[in-house]
Amino acid sequence: MTDGIKAITFLGLRPGDTCYVFPDGREHTAPFFGIALAEYMPRLRMRVFVTEAARHSYEERFLPRVQPCVADVSPVMIPDGRNSEELWQIFQQVVDAIEANETVIFDLTHGFRSLPFLSFLAVAYLRKVKDINLQGVYFGNFDAGDKSVSPPRTPVVDLTLFAELLDWTVAADLFVRFGDARDLADLLKKQHNRIKPDPRNADKAEMSAWNNLPVKTVASQLYNITQALRLVRPADALDSSAQIRDQLRVAIQSINALVQPFTLLTDKVLESFSPLALSRADQQNDPVRTLQTERDLIMWYLDRNQTFQAVALAREWLVSWVMVQLGRGGQILEKQEREQVECALGAAAQQRRRKAAEAEKAADDRRMSIDLRTIPSNEEVVKLFEQLGDLRNDLMHAGKRKESRSARMVEQQIQKLREQIASLSIS
Repeated sequence: MTDGIKAITFLGLRPGDTCYVFPDGREHTAPFFGIALAEYMPRLRMRVFVTEAARHSYEERFLPRVQPCVADVSPVMIPDGRNSEELWQIFQQVVDAIEANETVIFDLTHGFRSLPFLSFLAVAYLRKVKDINLQGVYFGNFDAGDKSVSPPRTPVVDLTLFAELLDWTVAADLFVRFGDARDLADLLKKQHNRIKPDPRNADKAEMSAWNNLPVKTVASQLYNITQALRLVRPADALDSSAQIRDQLRVAIQSINALVQPFTLLTDKVLESFSPLALSRADQQNDPVRTLQTERDLIMWYLDRNQTFQAVALAREWLVSWVMVQLGRGGQILEKQEREQVECALGAAAQQRRRKAAEAEKAADDRRMSIDLRTIPSNEEVVKLFEQLGDLRNDLMHAGKRKESRSARMVEQQIQKLREQIASLSIS
């Protein structure tokens, strides 16, 4: 039953019988595609967009044919669309004709001038703003029809999947600007699920082959990277980036056959994540290279205006940097070792602020056994540690302090600290 489905159709000015051939092979002969659609899918709720010039055709030829087939039908009078003001009016009328969460079919066949293009944009807008369920986008392709017979035969093209190109556009924008690949991952998973074999008929080999398609693996890795980046888990982000870098080139051939829009983004994905790629084994075995890659990640965050994540990572990165300079690179993940270095940096920062008494009282001999004077640019490093810690605390407290920084001041300060972080030598 299609009682709950609303169909949006435009009425043409020059009706002529043609045999519409739908994608499943069924045929319906009618002077307007809306009539063929009503017969093809009975019980639709139909809204017919009609210009003044087409009113007579609607009343005399369209309405009598569709009334026996549809649940309800009503006209929507629109201007001709001869200028931008009229086009905006039509666009708004299409938007107003559809309620939130409705299931909708769009017919682009008879739109005058730029109306098909306008309707397609309305599809994209309504999917996001009113969360409509797009049941179908149909177009009667007269130019590809067979005019050697009477009535002519016109193939009906299902453009529904092409509407998802706009979803890919949004997903690509989120990825390129913010490094957020969740929408890309969701679209890949959606396409993967479309080709899932019917478990009732498929054997274990078919289900296994579907389950192991590279498109699923890539989608999972994209989601893992995004989650790790959002939650500032550099080890996971670097490892997932390495897996994407190694797998994507191999997977792209099979992905191309399923998800063509994604193949156009492949270079962007590799360009974004390859500099961050470092396997977990390499992270454990090469602390210097890990420092270099994590610093690249800090810059990656800042390039995408993810200040909070950049500050959180930069403060921890500096502790790791000091540990490498002290020859403790193999103990970077040891809690006790990190605490010793942090306490030494904190005590040095207090001394720098001429609070030596408090520093001496706050630090025991074990913590103060670390001699920071052996590291290069030690005074600048201590100052940087203090500034990063204070900035991180300011962000963590969400401005709930009397002398909290404004958003602009935060941005300005992190850009200054960026230069200092970039200038530290890694060896």
